Amino acid sequence: MKKNLRIIIDIIMFILFIILMGYHITGNKTHEILGVITFVFFILHHIVNIKWYKTLFKGKYNFYRVFQIIIDVFLFIAMTGIIVSSIIISSNVFSFLNIKTTMFARNLHMISTSWAFVLMAIHLGLHLNIMLSKFTKKMKNSTFEYVYYLIMALFIIFVIYAFIDNELFKDMFLLNKFKFFDYQENPLIFYVKILGIVISLSIITYLILRLSKRKNRV
Repeated sequence: MKKNLRIIIDIIMFILFIILMGYHITGNKTHEILGVITFVFFILHHIVNIKWYKTLFKGKYNFYRVFQIIIDVFLFIAMTGIIVSSIIISSNVFSFLNIKTTMFARNLHMISTSWAFVLMAIHLGLHLNIMLSKFTKKMKNSTFEYVYYLIMALFIIFVIYAFIDNELFKDMFLLNKFKFFDYQENPLIFYVKILGIVISLSIITYLILRLSKRKNRV
């Protein structure tokens, strides 16, 4: 029951985060409301996974475990940056606080959001590792093996294209002083690109983990 609850919370939080990436599509007020709901699910996520913190100082540490903890820590920092900056720059939900919006808060929000998005995709890849490993074994030496690897390669090419097209890397390293949105962009095309980036980064994460396992065996 608790496992199902964790899955439901994670799926809802994931969907909300994807929707939030389309600020120019939802509009500011809806964006802020959905942001607060996401924050609530973020807290619930950590409550239902409280046992994970208790295992940090137990057991052995291999590449996978160290990598997972690093990603989770930086994702937590990025999410905290989003929450703090959201409250400061809010013009609707938290406007009653009368906090003066600053350029630092805007920049913090942009850099935190872009890094959280990338880290979330990697985090997803870590948890899909077992499922993808089983799928890869089934595809190996099968009729569709080369088609499978071709799809993998296409995802990698896509994520490179999407990073350049969406200028996500510029947001991550604050290379843009201001964020410009295409308010005429087709919502369906936008969200297909966003989901494509998430899937692609998840697959790349899986491939990195797979290569690391092979090196350890050698």
